[in-house]
Amino acid sequence: MITRRPHIMYHPAREVTALATHGQSWQGETIEENIDLCRFQTLEPVLLHHLPHAGKVIESGCGLGRWVFYLRRKGFDIVGIDLAQDALDVAKAHDPTIPVFRDDVLQSSFPDGSFNAAISLGVVEHFEEGPQKALAELRRLLTSEGILCISVPTQNLLRLLVTNHLKTLYRWLRTRRGERFVFEEYRYSRRAFSALLREAGFTIITMVPDDFSPPNNIGLYVDFPFFRHRHRKWHLNVAGNILRMVTNAVSPWWTCAGTFWVCRKAD
Repeated sequence: MITRRPHIMYHPAREVTALATHGQSWQGETIEENIDLCRFQTLEPVLLHHLPHAGKVIESGCGLGRWVFYLRRKGFDIVGIDLAQDALDVAKAHDPTIPVFRDDVLQSSFPDGSFNAAISLGVVEHFEEGPQKALAELRRLLTSEGILCISVPTQNLLRLLVTNHLKTLYRWLRTRRGERFVFEEYRYSRRAFSALLREAGFTIITMVPDDFSPPNNIGLYVDFPFFRHRHRKWHLNVAGNILRMVTNAVSPWWTCAGTFWVCRKAD
């Protein structure tokens, strides 16, 4: 039984423009810039190590398809699905042959056991009813002992001590002025989401921090706008870089944006 509830993040309703997908943070980059970010993501070497080269892979909730592009260039047989037709259109405009399709991550059109591995990066936390249905669908798609590679936003130390309280105060102040907020995502502790994965029928193989390696960053960049570089997306200013260096010297878990798990489908 999970005893700790995830932290709920809310977003101003007026700024939510596409509830079918929550990948808006990647807008503003070209497809190639988007793809290039994959090599900076700390999960990348772990993902490459565990994905089967000889099997079929699906990315569930692929957005613009950056990981589909990236992994196909690495030789993987991968397809992507998403409900955001506008994002898929951008991917297809870049390369009409890219295998990305409009489909529902909660109830896709693929038969049981169609894939040897499934990837879900920053997707299942966006379902207000919880991730259980999405996890069940990912398990259904996998072959026996198939591999699941999944990430969600994590409750790092800085969020527990500072960010969550600042966000709550900001929402309270804006609500008093008439601003309406809607559910955006859950941020899970490592223990809580590990328990959800086990309950969904997965055996955890490994777990690592999910962020960008320097000079890019996700955790501090997303949580603290005043640490952002004025002109370069996903880059920190001087103060942000100093904070990152200090905290990472102690533990990357203190400020990382998310947690990445590699799991195996259990019997």
